[in-house]
Amino acid sequence: MNNMKFQKETVKIENFFLDPNNPRFADISDDALNIPISRFTESSIQENTYQKMLHPRFDIISLAKSIETVGFLPVDNIVVNKINKSDFIIVEGNRRITAVKYLINQYNIGQSLLNEEDFNLLKEFDVLVIADDNIDQKYVGMVVQGVRNVSGIKEWDAFQKAQFIDKLVNNGKDPNTISKMIGMKVRNVNRYYKTFSAMNQFKEDEEFNEAWKLSHFSHFDELIKKPALRNYFGWDDDNFLFNNLERIRRFYDWLTPDENGKTTFGDHKDVRKLAELITDNMVLNYLDDKNLDKAINIFEQKNLYKDIVSFDECVTKINDAIKAFKNIIAEGYENEFADDEVDVFENSIIEMNNQINRIKTLRNNG
Repeated sequence: MNNMKFQKETVKIENFFLDPNNPRFADISDDALNIPISRFTESSIQENTYQKMLHPRFDIISLAKSIETVGFLPVDNIVVNKINKSDFIIVEGNRRITAVKYLINQYNIGQSLLNEEDFNLLKEFDVLVIADDNIDQKYVGMVVQGVRNVSGIKEWDAFQKAQFIDKLVNNGKDPNTISKMIGMKVRNVNRYYKTFSAMNQFKEDEEFNEAWKLSHFSHFDELIKKPALRNYFGWDDDNFLFNNLERIRRFYDWLTPDENGKTTFGDHKDVRKLAELITDNMVLNYLDDKNLDKAINIFEQKNLYKDIVSFDECVTKINDAIKAFKNIIAEGYENEFADDEVDVFENSIIEMNNQINRIKTLRNNG
């Protein structure tokens, strides 16, 4: 990566081609983003890409009005890949070039406030062209996108990040390399890749695939983060899929709306409660009825009196917990924790220390 090279060139607006495989399109469409480069310059593909970029999600109109008012400000470089001697595919800057193309279209039909001088300034731009004979240009383009959008100032959402990581893995990059490329911790790279794979398994299910939504990414992320849930649904860390098809398809059903549009989980945070509920098969039946609140209520009632223990049992449980905590480091399980789980444990330890101080105070006063 230290040898990555760019060269400056001035490119006319008609020689810019929008990226039809832009990862941001995952926000507005479930279409596969696998159009071959050889077809990028086709007018129908470019028109379809342009129309996608005009989706409100990308706020092109506001950007165009800003350019119309204050001019094109080259705050960040536009980065491109060569398609041929004269044509370039945009790697970074699809929103800005779309906004310029929109302004030119508006000017040509008499719907722009631009004067002729300002209009002419939009006809060509200085860009950075990926120029390295030793590194695959497509690969370099992915790096540029990753650095800016996975951990940079214009972050993609979780699904887009995972989709990007999946693309890098399919291009033969290992998690350590990806981590260095995009500035993300290795464990998060692995988790995003696994969650994306789990989402694909859901998407390919013949019975439940119509219920698939981008917003389900966080639901599956909860399954991957929690060891108890990974084990329950039979996660296979070699093949990146759930092997217990009966259970995972039951989970798909919980995500599928009933005739009234109701699902079992209001949002991904509700999935965290599964880690306890899966220990009681009877309680899970209420999830089939899309009634998470009742399932939790029944579970808590059934376990209400299980927490009443003797002093000796308390001491034994504390000692067992301390041993288990030491084993986490001894067995190398520290990377199994999700960030929120570490926070929970840390807060619990602080609370435990407060309780110890309270015990000391009570003993001294006794």
